Amino acid sequence: MRIIEPLLENYADLPNAVEAGAKRIALADNLAVGGTTISKGVMGEAVRYAHEHQVTLDVLIAPRGGHSPYNDVEIKMMEADLLEAQQLGVDGAIFGALTTQHTLDVEALSLLIAAAGGMTITFSTAFDDIRPQDRGTAVDWLSSQGVDYVLSTGAASDDRLADWTATKRLLDSVNLTLIASGLTAQEIEPVAKELGTNFFFGTDVLN
Repeated sequence: MRIIEPLLENYADLPNAVEAGAKRIALADNLAVGGTTISKGVMGEAVRYAHEHQVTLDVLIAPRGGHSPYNDVEIKMMEADLLEAQQLGVDGAIFGALTTQHTLDVEALSLLIAAAGGMTITFSTAFDDIRPQDRGTAVDWLSSQGVDYVLSTGAASDDRLADWTATKRLLDSVNLTLIASGLTAQEIEPVAKELGTNFFFGTDVLN
């Protein structure tokens, strides 16, 4: 089954996405800077609306725009947001954390994964910043920690399909699921056929 998960900015577009037939929806704020965590109030109302319509709700967890590394205070903020999300009944969390060397920040991620207990976990498009030679180690660790999905725009290469194909091979070997991101609705069908994947994510996937 083809799963197309739109990334929406805050609550306003949620009813339209549900009406368009989305069964999974992700929410974030401030998409112009890469996305930040929505407020507790928005989160609570979004959970209520999504679950009333049998829709799965994921939220992006990020303390600011821009890439990691995150400092200790920012990690504490993310932990607190994850605990709030868990208590409010959010289904899944999307986050990532890398070191200055573009490897997994396993210390920070261990704390965040623990705080996300009970929710599905999607590692963010920070994955694209990991060097190809380090990705095997990264996916082994993510799998061992119970992560479910990995987002990738295929942006680490001039050939997105080649990059996604290599990533999917790695993820399949440890039972993680690739979610291709950054596609338009028109690009989904040919990529799905070429890549053999059925999970897509992004801001334009329902247009």
